[in-house]
Amino acid sequence: MFQSGDFVIGVDLGGTKILAAAFEIGKKGGIKRASGQVKRKTPAGEGPARLVETIAEAVESIAASMAAEPGSGVCRALGVAVPGPLDRAKGIVRYTPNLGLENYPLAAELSRRLNLPVTLENDVQSGVYGELKAGALRGKKQAVGIFVGTGIGGGIVIDGRLYRGATGSAGEIGHMIVHEGGALCGCGNYGCLEAHASRTALAKDAVALASAGKAPGMLKAAGVNFRKYRSSAFAEALSGKDAAIAKAVDRAAFWLGVGMANLVNILNPEAIVLGGGVVARFGKRYLDGASAAMRARLMPGLADSVQVLLSELGDLAVPAGAALMALEAVVGAEASPGTEVVDGDTGEGAPA
Repeated sequence: MFQSGDFVIGVDLGGTKILAAAFEIGKKGGIKRASGQVKRKTPAGEGPARLVETIAEAVESIAASMAAEPGSGVCRALGVAVPGPLDRAKGIVRYTPNLGLENYPLAAELSRRLNLPVTLENDVQSGVYGELKAGALRGKKQAVGIFVGTGIGGGIVIDGRLYRGATGSAGEIGHMIVHEGGALCGCGNYGCLEAHASRTALAKDAVALASAGKAPGMLKAAGVNFRKYRSSAFAEALSGKDAAIAKAVDRAAFWLGVGMANLVNILNPEAIVLGGGVVARFGKRYLDGASAAMRARLMPGLADSVQVLLSELGDLAVPAGAALMALEAVVGAEASPGTEVVDGDTGEGAPA
């Protein structure tokens, strides 16, 4: 069915960036390696048509780069990973609080624009699937993945398979209520994990601290526009020992740990994998804080039953998982567990 050099493309549609990556199709199934990446700034708030055009431009750019390589084949499918609940069968984005899409036929619009079969997946379900097939969760049967970035998403593995739920939207971990009457979330509820532990939640706290003169390092790095408060700005403030920002990060880690404890108490996984830009930037202090908060709230006997792991695929986890599931949709079978995902070219485009 496939020829040597054929590839699939996976896209991670995030709140601030779009990352597209091309993966060669392996001889025995699955994806062989990441052959290139392209980044674009997400045109949030500019409407669905502009979003479709930006995704299509990124896909066309990477496909053109692949076509220029000796021995390259053709793109066989596109997988797009989107935050929020979906109708996977119909390719419809039900709701994305950070992107402004509601009941939008994204798969059909992209397929028409690119003349490719397009599958739509939840972003963190895709990331967890990538880690399950080619990363930190290889060989795990019962697991949970949590990715912390602009928002917080999750994925659940039961008996070695991704659990999707009744409508395909299982794993909306960011909208678990951890603090009744707490901070307002983008979904409209109060006290969601995302409203207390995401980068957006951290940014809102940091703006208040910077405006009050309590976070000079952050004020210098990002001003008082919370949309500029990216993980790199927090990391810079932390490295400069901005005490108020350090406390805000510790609070976010605490709330993440509360959410992790709830998941372990309910699901009894053997491992939790943490990924996303916040986790990657904040490192050991953040990981240790979340793990300590989790273990302090577990049922007796569960504290030593779960491993807390870091994503092995990093930024490639989500596009790799989306590409794998797009490939499966074309061939009608589950991807090979021997899938290998390795970093490719750094590509072009906007910085993360």
